[in-house]
Amino acid sequence: MQHPTNTRIIIADSPEEAKEKYLQLGIKTKDPNPGVECLKPMEDEEFDVDSDINLIGEVSVGPSIMEEIRKDFPRAYVLYFLEDPNNFPESHA
Repeated sequence: MQHPTNTRIIIADSPEEAKEKYLQLGIKTKDPNPGVECLKPMEDEEFDVDSDINLIGEVSVGPSIMEEIRKDFPRAYVLYFLEDPNNFPESHA
């Protein structure tokens, strides 16, 4: 089962740019080949920009993350890795 890790807010003009910026952060993962989720809160009809807590994709975002999203809501993307513990090197030992 995959688990979301390393959630970040990236301000970008396209999902491709957001993903590129996210990967440039050089975040280390336990899964050598994690998936990357890239979601745009503005396009999620369930997302309430005025709320302090929201669920988007596989993650919930709290007040500090919502502050970041509100800084440039039209260009904000939520990105995170999807890691599978079965792929962790220590799971094969």
